[in-house]
Amino acid sequence: MNTVQLNHSAMPAYLNEALTPMSLNEELVRIRIQEAQRFAEEQRLANRLASAQRWRRLSRWAGRRAARFDL
Repeated sequence: MNTVQLNHSAMPAYLNEALTPMSLNEELVRIRIQEAQRFAEEQRLANRLASAQRWRRLSRWAGRRAARFDL
């Protein structure tokens, strides 16, 4: 009969530890928090870009207006 013996040191650490429902829950929460942080960073970047575009547009408008009244 062929038997396979697993050496505990060869198994990954996460398989050696007994995963409880709480630690699995904590892992899911950690992943959700990371996703929320990533989304918030993307939103900040998008808002900065939109703000820069608004200021650029306002600057061009102000330049054209100033040129109109230049004597």
